[in-house]
Amino acid sequence: MEQAEAEWAPGRVADGAKPVTRVDAAAVESIERIRAEGAAFPRIGLFLFGCPDPDTLIQVLDRIPKPADEWLAELVVMCEPGAAAWSDQPCPTPRSGRALPLRLHREPRDYGHGGARKAAFESALRSRLDLVVVMRGDGTHPPEALPALLQPALVDGRPVVFASRRGERRGSGMSITRALAHALAAGLQNRVLGLRQRDYLSSFRVYATEALACVPFQLDSNDRSFDVELAIQLRALGTAVCEVTVGRAWREGPSARDELAHVWRALRAAVDYRLHQLHLTRDGRYLVDHGIHYTLKHSVTGSHMQIVDAIAPGSRVLDLGCSQGLLARPLREKQVRVSGVDAGAPHRLAEELEEYFRRDLEEPLELPTGRVYDYVVVADVIEHLRNRQHLLRSARRFLREDGRLLISTPNVALWFYRLSLLVGRFEYGPRGVLDRTHVHLYTRATFRREVERAGFHVLGERVTALPFEVVFESTGRSRLVRALAEGYHALARLWPEMFAYQFILDAEITTLDEEASHRPALEGD
Repeated sequence: MEQAEAEWAPGRVADGAKPVTRVDAAAVESIERIRAEGAAFPRIGLFLFGCPDPDTLIQVLDRIPKPADEWLAELVVMCEPGAAAWSDQPCPTPRSGRALPLRLHREPRDYGHGGARKAAFESALRSRLDLVVVMRGDGTHPPEALPALLQPALVDGRPVVFASRRGERRGSGMSITRALAHALAAGLQNRVLGLRQRDYLSSFRVYATEALACVPFQLDSNDRSFDVELAIQLRALGTAVCEVTVGRAWREGPSARDELAHVWRALRAAVDYRLHQLHLTRDGRYLVDHGIHYTLKHSVTGSHMQIVDAIAPGSRVLDLGCSQGLLARPLREKQVRVSGVDAGAPHRLAEELEEYFRRDLEEPLELPTGRVYDYVVVADVIEHLRNRQHLLRSARRFLREDGRLLISTPNVALWFYRLSLLVGRFEYGPRGVLDRTHVHLYTRATFRREVERAGFHVLGERVTALPFEVVFESTGRSRLVRALAEGYHALARLWPEMFAYQFILDAEITTLDEEASHRPALEGD
């Protein structure tokens, strides 16, 4: 299976050229073992870019390890628009006669490096592929490395794998100066992004389409910055990147000067992401879809811990819109019994939930319980509902007469959004105040009015700080993050309408429901 390593000039494949790297026999064996187990094998698509002519393509195809013939569901050549070599050409076949699932894909116009990859990813999503391999078809990327690149994805379930170029020697396509510049830029990017990647610029990659579907890759640049921006989007998604060291180096750009310029553009993209994450800018490229939007926030200045603090030990709680039951765990430590209600299937629920009722919160709430709850919690829920009054009025029927409603919602009049409107910006995203699933937004006054309309009297109000632990990806225990949150919380208490990130209301029932009244017995009844 192994073949000899040979010298090779990047970007050119001469007739009879030997492979530039070794085929990883162990990787092939492990992938074949998965196929032999009989389970559903992922649908893999290999997309080839920048192939100058059919003859070069044939040489590249012949270098693909033969076992890959059975792994690939599609092999797509992304032909460059206007290239005379590809006009009216039939689909070429390898000289060895291998039956590869090959097809040519022609775009009407040249949209550049990034534009071609966008077209490939859209094609992969339409074809319902599970994995996409992105490789240059001019021989720049060694096809012999394909098994080593696919092994982490197929064997270990890694959703993203990058081919990392190894340290260079003279004649390999990268000078010492370029290698040092790459190392310096990668180190700075790692510092900015909090990662440990070695090579941000390599475009020889494997992606799970499940991850691609969660990032807005169509918003990325059409030039070579696309690869870095996509890597940052995956970092925003929380998707770990696995790097596989490939035996030899290659130059991704047309010249050393171009590649060095791209190194620093990549660093600028990392800084842009951090500015977005700090809410100093708003960049739609990094508004990724996390699927499950909600996690428990441990900061004492956030809504979750303030709601937990407001609930007396040993009480019973009905959590409306409980998601996975995020509040049940900290409340269980106070011997609080929590019943959860949400519209989702009971999947991955917190084991601390005493019971779970699956209900559509847009409808009047019917539960097999009476007035048994000391608290009804509606944490960051009503902004998602069209029939908000249905839910709040239903909550009255399950509260004890001396029970409390604890309800929270974000503040759309926060200073940041006021400034955003001044510069003409009001963008929805996957989470936060402008979560794209929000159908109604509140100020301090309209929130109180919504609760009072439903037959409640507001007894108290709390405010929250900005979610610094989310912004800085902290556990909430960092001294710096805690100090920022506490300082901001003091400011929010001083001027709630302007600085409060969320409002939390503590309310009691003012209007009991019909079934709570008793008709006196009449003579003759």
